Amino acid sequence: MTYSVLEQKAGKIVTQVFGSPHGVQYPYHNLQHTQAVVAHAKQINTFYQLEERDSCIIAVAAWFHDVGQLTGDIGGHEERSVAFMENFLSSVGAPAELIQPVKDGIMATRLGTLPNTMNEKILCDADTWHFGTPYFHETEFLIKKEIEIRTGRIFEKWHEGSLELLKNHVYFTEYAQLLLAKGKQENIEWLKSLIAGQKL
Repeated sequence: MTYSVLEQKAGKIVTQVFGSPHGVQYPYHNLQHTQAVVAHAKQINTFYQLEERDSCIIAVAAWFHDVGQLTGDIGGHEERSVAFMENFLSSVGAPAELIQPVKDGIMATRLGTLPNTMNEKILCDADTWHFGTPYFHETEFLIKKEIEIRTGRIFEKWHEGSLELLKNHVYFTEYAQLLLAKGKQENIEWLKSLIAGQKL
């Protein structure tokens, strides 16, 4: 099986999982988010011109990184995503040596994790790409809505938490830093304005 075919199969199965009429549909962690992460991972990957094997590892990890969101609590979703990925790769006869680096890539997207390899850095940056774009103005409210749905709680200080998240966040690839740093700073200022408005 070629790397490109494996990547296509991964995309197909994940698209089916997210699109299932019997499955849960979340405001943020959905097929659109996954497709965006795949696209941004490919964009970074193209810039660095990585080998085909690494490109496949990154793409497969990007496709599977959030499927675990659909089958349980937010906590532990990376492990469930890994289990789903491992079952898939085994079922299609993918090379066994691909499983560990794909797993490492998925686990690197866990909030607060420091990536070790270039592949992992690319996946982290692709997953948090929106932090540095105007789309953050939408995701800020989509994620809040989703978390409140999933926890049954109301978060009065949501924007304050998001502000700290963005302040502490770093992009790991130089490409993402150069492309997104200005936008992320603009989003930090936007959050500050929202918080100030709440206090009036």
